[in-house]
Amino acid sequence: VGSEMCIRDRSDFAGLSMVSPESVGFSSERLGKISRVMEDAIDHKQVPGVATVVARKGEIVHAHAAGKLDIERPELLGMDSLFRMYSQSKPITAVVAMTLFEEGLIFLDDPITKWLPEFENRRVVSYPTAKDRVKGASIELAGSEAASRDLTIFDLMTMTSGLPGMSRTPVAYWHQYYPSMEGSGFVPGDTLINDPPRTYEEMVLSLADVPLHSQPGEVWNYGADFDVLSLLLERASGKPLNELFKERVLQPLSMNDTGFYCDPGEVHRLVTDHAWNEKGEIVPRERPEDAEKASGANRKLMSGNGLFGGLLSTPQDYARFAQMLLNGGTLDGQRILGRKTIEMLRTNHIGDRQIDLGPGPGWGFGLGYAVRSSLGGGFGPGSLGAFAWGGAAGTWFFVDPVEDMWAMFFTHVFGYQFSPTADLPIRFENMVYQALV
Repeated sequence: VGSEMCIRDRSDFAGLSMVSPESVGFSSERLGKISRVMEDAIDHKQVPGVATVVARKGEIVHAHAAGKLDIERPELLGMDSLFRMYSQSKPITAVVAMTLFEEGLIFLDDPITKWLPEFENRRVVSYPTAKDRVKGASIELAGSEAASRDLTIFDLMTMTSGLPGMSRTPVAYWHQYYPSMEGSGFVPGDTLINDPPRTYEEMVLSLADVPLHSQPGEVWNYGADFDVLSLLLERASGKPLNELFKERVLQPLSMNDTGFYCDPGEVHRLVTDHAWNEKGEIVPRERPEDAEKASGANRKLMSGNGLFGGLLSTPQDYARFAQMLLNGGTLDGQRILGRKTIEMLRTNHIGDRQIDLGPGPGWGFGLGYAVRSSLGGGFGPGSLGAFAWGGAAGTWFFVDPVEDMWAMFFTHVFGYQFSPTADLPIRFENMVYQALV
């Protein structure tokens, strides 16, 4: 079901040289476990297909694609297949934002109201006191109070803004929160998959009607921060998001297959988005011929946060992005960001707080990336300062500057990481580290 891309077959992958694992400190035998585990998972229909890539010291040591574009169809998955990156669009969005930062067009402590006046005079949810709750007051009866300060770009990029999120926004405010998510396919019970009744800008601006769940800068929460950032970047630059991404990152890195929409002639490379049915079986959720990503380019549902699938990319393209990050902002003579700016992106900015969605204990957050802040108490091997992020369909990548390596895992099952049996990205990362010698 799979095909290992070896130096016997190819001398490069995405413009990066392919070398023997031993030449850069890996064991071929141990690294080979990855392909066997992935193919076994496909044989048992745990996933429709998987692509995995590992690189160290600027060289590719493992690139393996297995399975199918669609679990019910014969077409095979390849390294040039187009995956919906969902939230794994955020790392690219963060880099785009920091190119504007380097030019002085935006600053991290800028209030977002400079470009988004709709978010002035924020309110924050105020909960009944313990004394009131004893008297019978319900948390659903939460009120609101004035925010202590304006939201900043730093709040958005560190996901500490207090903007609404499904895990923290009280039920009393869901009727106001729902318009920002309706038609995205993310809200339980929402049958409109990637078919919202509003424009993307209207969805983002509807968030201004919902009180913050906490004071700005106080709480890390997975919410709408990067959707608000996406609209801010458009207004600050005066350019649509697709043009801005192409100009700042995609074109300079020759990521020619990456974008928010699929060209009509490339639909055959677009993976089917899958999900689990009530029986726990993987079934198609959105096929290429029905996909908004292939047919709705005129709608401009472009989210740097990952709604509507976020960016489309291939393992080959994303490999170039990962190597640029590891190189300190440059690849093939093209400098995307300065070395010190990359350090800002991959520095933990939330102190001792840990993120409540992602790789587990011992991880903080930088500017768009989870950052390994502690090895003690963690559930897997790694290095301090490693940084990573993933997407809602099960994609995941990490960059480890200490070991001078990066690795990525791509599959295409919506909500993959929320299944208790969906452990392939974790197993993949463990197998990468156990193969170091």
